[in-house]
Amino acid sequence: MQPKAETKIFSINNFKKCLKLCMIFVLSLSLASGFNIQTLAQESDTEVNQLNTEKEQRQQILDQLNEQIKKFQREIAGARKKSTNLQTEIFIFDRQIASLELQIQARETQIEDTDLQIRELEKLIKKKQGEIEQNKKVLSELIFELSKFDDDFLLKTTLSLNNLSDLLNQIQYTQNFQGRIYEILQKIKEVKSKLEVDQNELKTQLKNLGELKTQLEISQDELDTQRDQKQILLNQTKGIEGNFQKLLSASEQEQKDIEDEIEELNRAIREKLGYKAIPAQPGILDWPMDGILTQGYGNTGFTSLGYNFHNGIDIAAPAGQPIYAAASGEVLYTDQSDQAYGNWVAIKHGISNNGSSGIITLYAHFRSFVVKAGQQVKKGDLIGYEGNTGNTTKKLYGPGRGYHIHFGVYDSEGFGVKEGAYTKLYGHYSLPYGYTYNPLELLP
Repeated sequence: MQPKAETKIFSINNFKKCLKLCMIFVLSLSLASGFNIQTLAQESDTEVNQLNTEKEQRQQILDQLNEQIKKFQREIAGARKKSTNLQTEIFIFDRQIASLELQIQARETQIEDTDLQIRELEKLIKKKQGEIEQNKKVLSELIFELSKFDDDFLLKTTLSLNNLSDLLNQIQYTQNFQGRIYEILQKIKEVKSKLEVDQNELKTQLKNLGELKTQLEISQDELDTQRDQKQILLNQTKGIEGNFQKLLSASEQEQKDIEDEIEELNRAIREKLGYKAIPAQPGILDWPMDGILTQGYGNTGFTSLGYNFHNGIDIAAPAGQPIYAAASGEVLYTDQSDQAYGNWVAIKHGISNNGSSGIITLYAHFRSFVVKAGQQVKKGDLIGYEGNTGNTTKKLYGPGRGYHIHFGVYDSEGFGVKEGAYTKLYGHYSLPYGYTYNPLELLP
């Protein structure tokens, strides 16, 4: 009679273990198929639709603001083509101030939109972290329960089966559990991979948010500057055209002196080194800033500005646009000034051509830069923010105008920096000089 009791006990234990294993199996099926009751309860379709609606509304506002900004910029460009007089200058100031006010609204809208994207990403990350933890928990329980099925238990289970069909079913059942373990492992791996993508995107959006806030501060400061400069102009001229023309003439002479000095330094280097050429290699450098090309390289026809040869290119954008390193390299020089190139940065790159020791890129007229000499930078690293320091084509655009960066490419052989010749007259400024190449032949 004892063997029968043992068989009964075995059957009860077997039933309990199989029942618990079946419950875990069902739960593992729901998790592996992506079904998550708790997550679905927390995240409703209404909430998702609300977030999307908010994003669409902000984008519409941003599009309207950008269109208004373009309208003001077109009006400013049209005014610049007219003869330079006091009335035109006041008009440009007014339009520039209005444009900056809109830029501030646009920056604030972009910040709100970026905040919204960050909140969405944080929710997705939290959701995926929860999925991973729940899958891990079920996987752990499944493996633990399977481990209880020792060899003795499996032998007794096999002996208790009535026929070959039951044995095959038991084998298939065991294989299903093993397959479920593999599926859960793959599910965890898949969710982890998506989680890493979301976390990297979150880092990018947080970085963008920081840059947008900096640009907002710059636009706000620039708005105050424009208002102050307009008032200074009115105070200096007392609203009299003759007084304005005297100020303009002095500004033109100052710019011509410095431009002549730059041209002479570059001419001397060209004569010393002789003819040098660089093969056109589009894409070897990246564009340092998003904007509009307003002046090319070489004899551009801007002789009325006081020079015949433009040794770089000019890229214009709204005040405070971020500027990035065009290639990886080492920051050689930086300087700050109200004259010539204003606030500028020079970076040496290990890009050689025809046996040269490398090239140097120059970025000028920063509002502010965030790098220092000796610092290593990678292509695409933030190096500063666009402004209009130095001689930013004042004669063409009027005092305090001309937001852009001057971007130049030099051969590292013969490159140097010289203290300005008119510092006693115009204040401190320094002049980078050397053998220049056409940046457009190296940009994408």
